[in-house]
Amino acid sequence: MLIVTPADFSAATHLPASALFDWALSANGQQVSETGQCGASLLPRDDDVVLVLPPRAVSWHSVALPKVAANRLRAALDGLLEDRVLADVNDLHFALEPGGKSGRTVWVAAVHKGRLSAWLQVLEAAGRPVSRIVPALSPLARGDAPLLPPGAAHSAEAVAPASIHWAHSEGGQAWLASASALGVACTPLAEGSAGTGGLNALMPMPAGQSGLLHSDAAEPGLWWADPAVAALAERLLDQRFELAPLPQWLLRCAQSEWNLAQFDLSLSSGARRGQRWRRALQQGLSAPQWRPARWGLAVLAVVNLVGLNTAAWQERSAWAAKQQAVRQTLQQTFPQVTLVLDAPVQMQRELARLQQASGSLASGDLETLLGAIDQASSGDPLTPTSVVFTPGDGRLTGWGGTEDQLRSLQQALERGGWRARLDGAELTLNPPAP
Repeated sequence: MLIVTPADFSAATHLPASALFDWALSANGQQVSETGQCGASLLPRDDDVVLVLPPRAVSWHSVALPKVAANRLRAALDGLLEDRVLADVNDLHFALEPGGKSGRTVWVAAVHKGRLSAWLQVLEAAGRPVSRIVPALSPLARGDAPLLPPGAAHSAEAVAPASIHWAHSEGGQAWLASASALGVACTPLAEGSAGTGGLNALMPMPAGQSGLLHSDAAEPGLWWADPAVAALAERLLDQRFELAPLPQWLLRCAQSEWNLAQFDLSLSSGARRGQRWRRALQQGLSAPQWRPARWGLAVLAVVNLVGLNTAAWQERSAWAAKQQAVRQTLQQTFPQVTLVLDAPVQMQRELARLQQASGSLASGDLETLLGAIDQASSGDPLTPTSVVFTPGDGRLTGWGGTEDQLRSLQQALERGGWRARLDGAELTLNPPAP
């Protein structure tokens, strides 16, 4: 996938084609293979383009959705958020959290529609249409551990943190974006800024708790910083940050379940289904948590392959043993046969020679053929007037019976193993196959 983020989302709604994007390319959705910054026309081509919105570009609102029809949900959001946003609701684009439904309390993301549309149009014009829109940071759900940047070592990955913080640079300014179960807030990082006190004021805790950043030692916060601003953030906040370069952070964002392409910016159901299949395939092929399943499938395939080859080898061995037994029987019974090409046919020929030498009737003799006809006719007066015979082949015509009687005779001969073919009034008869 190709993951892009605007170098400065706060730019005007009329963007030049040379507007800059920071980007990261991932072949499997788990590791970054290429990175860079360039205009839209110079971005690498990929079928799955993910647009990441900077934290300052999205505001977050927790609302209790009424139970309304899907086609009236946008109008319901306008009414709920009209008094809670600083801009006209018609100028904003809204999106619900993953799995958000009417009748529940959900997080709603709000983005300036004009600016978002401008960036989408630039990418569309450059032949890189966006398939998904995700936030760089979103409110945390209690009990859910957030995804960490790939390769980042953190000893408490299994613990759900109370907050996650990301120091980064956007629009030429250093920012600290912080997310918790209460929402997302951004504060500038500069000498003389409010520091942690300002963050606590931006994201107040419920009554009886002392603040966001250090309020619960049992649920520590995660602190990440882009290398370019890590030193400044550590100095201002007196807090150690783990390094998380922008490309790794973009990959983390693309792995989330969020998709802000909803309502008037939503994709078709078929396109969304294709995105889900691609993400599931990428996770199945590359995600670390699916490694046991991949090993299991590989072992199963190897076991099946070995089993099939073993069964085939056993079948070939059994078939070769049977062929050898038939050849040995032929050569033991008829020692004069020194070259075995087709043991059953050669054995039939040798038996026919013995029968001829002893005066016994063979299956291909005329007497045997006529006896078979007499036995199959079951007493019906069926007698041919013309017989053309060569050993093993007889053609009989001029029958005195009806066509139904001839059909019954043919069927009776075939049940006896004879090869009988009826063509008009001519019956061709061959002895049973060996």
